[in-house]
Amino acid sequence: MTESSGSERKARRLLFAAISIAALAWNLWLAAQHPLWPGFVLAASCAWVVTAAMYPTIWLVVLPAALPALNLAPWTGWLVFDEFDLLVAGAVAGEFARLACEKRPSARASAPRPGDARSQRFGTAMLITLGGLALTSLWPGLVSAGGSPSGLFQGYTEALNSVRIVKPLAYALLLLPLVRHALCDIDSSALAVRRLSIGMLFGLSIVMLAALWERAANPGLLNFSSPYRTVALFWEMHVGGAAIDGYLAMATPFVAWALWSSRSLVRWCAAAMLALLVEYACLTTFSRGVYLAVVGPLVLLAAYLWWQAPARNLGRPAFRAPVACAWALLVAMVLQATLVLGSDSFMLGRIGSTERDLRSRLAHWQHGLGLLQTPGEWVLGKGLGRLPAEYARAVPGGEFPGEVIVDVEQGNFFARVAGPRSSGALGGLYGLTQRVTVDARVPLVVRFDVRASRATRLRLSVCEMHLLYQRRCNEASVRIEATGATWRSMSAPLEGPQLAAGDWYAPHMGVFSVSVLEADSVVDLDTLSLQSADGLQHLKNGDFSRQLARWFPAALNQFLPWHIDNLYLEILIERGVCGLAAFMMLIGCAAWGLAFGAGRGSAVSPFLMASLSGALIVGLVSSIMDAPRVAFVLLLLILVSLQLTARPRGIDAIEAA
Repeated sequence: MTESSGSERKARRLLFAAISIAALAWNLWLAAQHPLWPGFVLAASCAWVVTAAMYPTIWLVVLPAALPALNLAPWTGWLVFDEFDLLVAGAVAGEFARLACEKRPSARASAPRPGDARSQRFGTAMLITLGGLALTSLWPGLVSAGGSPSGLFQGYTEALNSVRIVKPLAYALLLLPLVRHALCDIDSSALAVRRLSIGMLFGLSIVMLAALWERAANPGLLNFSSPYRTVALFWEMHVGGAAIDGYLAMATPFVAWALWSSRSLVRWCAAAMLALLVEYACLTTFSRGVYLAVVGPLVLLAAYLWWQAPARNLGRPAFRAPVACAWALLVAMVLQATLVLGSDSFMLGRIGSTERDLRSRLAHWQHGLGLLQTPGEWVLGKGLGRLPAEYARAVPGGEFPGEVIVDVEQGNFFARVAGPRSSGALGGLYGLTQRVTVDARVPLVVRFDVRASRATRLRLSVCEMHLLYQRRCNEASVRIEATGATWRSMSAPLEGPQLAAGDWYAPHMGVFSVSVLEADSVVDLDTLSLQSADGLQHLKNGDFSRQLARWFPAALNQFLPWHIDNLYLEILIERGVCGLAAFMMLIGCAAWGLAFGAGRGSAVSPFLMASLSGALIVGLVSSIMDAPRVAFVLLLLILVSLQLTARPRGIDAIEAA
């Protein structure tokens, strides 16, 4: 070992140690701020850091597996950060600590061809470029939102929204050395992609269970005529959007991988059952974008495996399912699609409105492009996270239906709830919510302190509700007189049908909500309480002493300003032409590596290609980067595609792992 190589290795270990310490400090600090269980989360975070350090690449299973579940925003009130951030930070801390302690680097079994190495280096350069451009877009976002953040509980118009959007890219840059290390040689590459694929399957299974519960508890498992669209556990959709669309488009090809790579009839049958559940979830999103983004890549994938794979030694699956089983799965999937899309399906109405929806979307896109006014904005964008606020400010008819912030006066925190700026039709469509236990006992009474500069009306309600669709509600409309700076105590009984807790296997969620019904009106609220007939208190942090902990701002039926509904336009508007060009070149490098580069011999390459294709297709009609967890999945798949190394032995490489 030369002196220079030894110095480089020492410097690298010091860098890894510094990254580990920084990630650990951030992880522990954020865990200690958890709104619900700071002690438990802190202990769990420490345990996870140790686990990640002890078991190399376990994060490739755990991160995608836990991603759909680790966001408790409706209960915590966190919009910018969530439990998944703790998981990523813990993985970074543990893995970099292990790398810093390694005395000798891992040997690379087989160096890639010069052309493959150039492609990988160029893709890495594009990722770093995208990160650099994100930093230039982060600062305008922070400045436009009013400067430095003042607390963890912020919304889509405040400074931390820029941080919320940049998180997935920051995680990708931090994980780049870990992905490269996991895929550093041919054998470890096969093991790493298998772990990633298994993690995606576990995560997809969680989404399927959530979708089954959601539909059983709300419209019913076999009710396909109601205008209820599945959202599962993607709480980012509390202001609309397409988080579940993007996730399903990228995750579904891994079910095909499970069917293709199953090595026994039991595993194949389990994969077939998951395939049916995934089809059910996709169908019940009633999203035309999902249908196209899932079916299109899968059809091309099937054609490739049937006709082209034999030439690359990928034509033989690990286990050949009996023909009867394969046909039974195909028939079951066709029957399920026929049932969901039957004569009274909600989807038929959506298909009939396609032309009208397309015109509306084109107008929406034109309004979004109109936000770019100067050459500098076209080059570098409006700033990360600034699309919602800029759209609501500049586009006629694109205003927010309301706003919620926490304020403080003489050391006393309180909530400020606003209605729409000018459109009375949007009144009551945005409110401050909290998850409560569904209580069949009535009446329920709301008590609160309030002040307002002008007379207005409040809507108070407790509804059976998952996220976007209300079922039975107890509610009251309360007239608030102008009080100026003087606080006034009020109470209001809620009236309505008896609420139901639901079945044990499909319990109903209860949501308390308060919203302003009139335009250009603002009310300040404090000491909120919700009591049932026996005096039981149902609300937590009603005095807002912990700011918006446990409180969750949510929209209802009006989602226009929050999303541009196009992956490429959202990047262009917020990150400019430079950001869009870097992103497209990054995707291009990943696709090249899978099709022609170092990863072309891996049996997982066609499935990764289908996954990336699904993201690009759904991105034609949906935003992705404004949902951090979904954006993270996309960037993680790109990282793996860039660094994948395989021998052209097909499924044998995966079997050997």
